Amino acid sequence: MIRKILILTGISFTLFVSGWLTGCFTTEKSLPSIYYSVAQNMGQYVVKGKLYCYEGAELYKYMDNEAEGYRAYKIRSLSVQKYQNDSGITLTIKIYNMLSPQDAFGIYSLSRNPEARFVNIGNEGINSSYTIEFWKANFYVKLIHSIPGPKDDLIKIAKELAGKINRNSKEPQLVSSLPVKNYIPKSVKFFHEKISLNNIYYIPENFLKLNDKTNGVVGYYQNNGKKAKAFIIKYPSKDTAKTAYEEYSKYLDIHQKQDAVINVSDNYVFGVWDGMDSEWTRGIMNDLSNTLGLNAQG
Repeated sequence: MIRKILILTGISFTLFVSGWLTGCFTTEKSLPSIYYSVAQNMGQYVVKGKLYCYEGAELYKYMDNEAEGYRAYKIRSLSVQKYQNDSGITLTIKIYNMLSPQDAFGIYSLSRNPEARFVNIGNEGINSSYTIEFWKANFYVKLIHSIPGPKDDLIKIAKELAGKINRNSKEPQLVSSLPVKNYIPKSVKFFHEKISLNNIYYIPENFLKLNDKTNGVVGYYQNNGKKAKAFIIKYPSKDTAKTAYEEYSKYLDIHQKQDAVINVSDNYVFGVWDGMDSEWTRGIMNDLSNTLGLNAQG
């Protein structure tokens, strides 16, 4: 269902909502202040049209090809507001309301790389040619400019929006279980399901038994020109972890995959991808066992 929110611009403004909806706007008092802020003029940018809020079937219809990727991170709703300045340059602000902070971080983490231009907005932000994006609490926010170039004005707007989110948050706890040695800063990715993992490391079938109840992280590592990815997946139960380990190990054996090492302990499956068996990759496996505090199966 979609909600169109009429805007009266100026020093004061009022939101008239045609009904209320869980996932978008339940009651006016429960609206996070970031939504009130995005409904106002932004410096040189004047509100253009209505503030739209999408959820359910309308959300997935609007997102089209991106829908499944965001569904895997448990998106609840998406709000979109457009602006324009006197030169005809447009700005679009999108507020993705995710189920939890770890999901907001997860969808954000897929688009970042260690060489990005990071900015101090919310928990963390990225400044690229056409966009500013950041995450904070359970929100992932994107500011999209119609032209490339310097973004000082957008950074200011983004910081003001982030300041309206009155909740603190941290990266998922599983991130801290990745080994520190040779880790490439800001490279970690967080995921639940296979569709998300496909963007990080491709496995032809869901041998790892990933679903919306699994939590996984992948960190990128480099040592003397060698690169590898270390991963940890936490399962709801030891039995599920054991099944995933056995099925993926069988696949690796049948196809004689030499670039993956895997192990299991308790309800964790962990290992190394894109790293040929070597003293270095064995060291990463040992570090994974140590940081998780596990007695690995061997």
